[in-house]
Amino acid sequence: MDDLVSNGQRWQTPVPCPATTVLLGNPALPSAEPRLRDVEAAALLRALGNGNAALLAAQSGLEAASSRVVNRYHAAHHAIDDVNRYVAREQVSEARRAEYEVARLHADDGPENLRRRVLPKWMIWVVLTLAAIFDVAFVGNVVQRIFAVGPDHIVYWLAYLPGVGLALCLLTAGHNLAEHLFRYRIRATRAPRRGRLNPWLLLRKVFWDWRPQEQSRQDRDLPWDRLAGPVAVAGLALGVLAAGAYVRAVQADSFSGLGSFRFVFVGILVLLSLSAVAVKVLSHNPYADSADEARRGMAEVQKRSNRLRSDASARLVEHSSAWSALQSAILSAEIGALRIVEDECARILDERGRRGADGSLRLPLSALAWLERGEESTEPEAVPGLRLDILQNARDIADRHDPRTLRATYLVALAALNRQLRLTGPATGQEGRPPTIIEAA
Repeated sequence: MDDLVSNGQRWQTPVPCPATTVLLGNPALPSAEPRLRDVEAAALLRALGNGNAALLAAQSGLEAASSRVVNRYHAAHHAIDDVNRYVAREQVSEARRAEYEVARLHADDGPENLRRRVLPKWMIWVVLTLAAIFDVAFVGNVVQRIFAVGPDHIVYWLAYLPGVGLALCLLTAGHNLAEHLFRYRIRATRAPRRGRLNPWLLLRKVFWDWRPQEQSRQDRDLPWDRLAGPVAVAGLALGVLAAGAYVRAVQADSFSGLGSFRFVFVGILVLLSLSAVAVKVLSHNPYADSADEARRGMAEVQKRSNRLRSDASARLVEHSSAWSALQSAILSAEIGALRIVEDECARILDERGRRGADGSLRLPLSALAWLERGEESTEPEAVPGLRLDILQNARDIADRHDPRTLRATYLVALAALNRQLRLTGPATGQEGRPPTIIEAA
C-alpha cells in the first residue's frame, strides 16, 4: 500500500534494480554458475603440464645414468674379452698338462720320491759364495807373496784374478759333475737288474772296459752320464787349490815346527771348496726342478685366472648396479609425473564428493578442439596426456645393455677356462685330477 506524506504526495516501496541497469557506465555482468567440467579439465591440463615438466627435468639425471651404464657395460665387456683372450692362448691347459705329466711320471717312485730334494736350493748359493770369497782371497794372497808386491802396485790387485778364475772353474766343474753324477746315480739305483761285481771287474771297468755291454734308454729317460770329463776338471781345480795351499804352508813361518802337518793344512783349505762341490752335487735334482717349475706355472695361471675372473666379476657388479640405478631413475621419473596427475585427480574427486556432483573423470583428456568453429584440420586430434615417450631413449639404452647378456657371455668364458683345467694328458688320454676349479661369481 502506498504511504501518504505530509505534503500530500504518494510514495512507492523501493524495488531492486534490473539486471541491465548501468552502473558507472559499465554494464553489470550476469552472474552464472561455473561449469564444473571446464574447471576440472583446466586443473587436469595444469597437472599434465607439471608432470611433463617433471619428466623433462629428470632428463639430465637420466642421461648421466645412461652414460654410466654404457661405460660400465663396455668396461665389463672388455674384462670378459680379457678372459676369452687368456683362454685362447691356452696357458692354463699347458700348465695343467705339465703338472699332470710330472705327477704321471713320478706316480711309481715309491717312498724315495725323485721330486724330493736332499738340500734346499738356496743353500748351494750360500756355500758357493763363501767358498768363492775364500778361494779368491787365499789364491790372491799366495800370488801376492810370490810376486812380493804391496798395495801400491797394480800387480797386487791383479793377483786376485787367478782366484776368480779358480772359483769359476770350481763352479763349472761342480755343476757338470753334479749333473752327470745324478744321471749315473738314477740309472744305477733305478735299473731293474744288476750284474756281478768284484775288484777285478771294477778295475777292468775303470781302466779298460768302461762299457762291457750295449745299453739302451727310453726317450723320456735322462741323458747318458759322462763322468770322465767332469771328474778330471774338478780334480784339476782342487789340485791347483791344494798346490797353492801347500805353497802357503811352506812360506808360513809358523810351520817351522809343524812341518809334518802341512798336508793337514792343505786338506783343511781344500775341504771348503770340496764341500761346495758336494753341496752342488747333492742339491742337483732336475726332477725336483721340473716339479717346482710345473707347480709355479700352475700357481701363476691360477693366480692370473683368479685375477681376470675377479676383475670381470667386479665389472659385472658395477654394470649391474649402474643398470639398476638407471631403471630406478626411469621408474622414479615416471612415478613422479604420474603422482602429480594422480594428486590432482584425487583433489578433483574430493571436491566432487563435497559438492555431491556425479560424472566420470577420464584420462587422458579428450574432445578438446583448439580450432575455431567451422574450421577443419587435416592433423589428427591431439589428446593431452603425459609424454612418457620422453623416457624412451633411457629405456632403449637399458634394453640394449641388459646385464643378463653380459652374464651369459661371462659364464661361457668361465666354462671354457674350467674345461682347460680338466684337460686330458696328451700321451695317455687319461684325465688327471684337476686343481680347485674356478667357480662363477
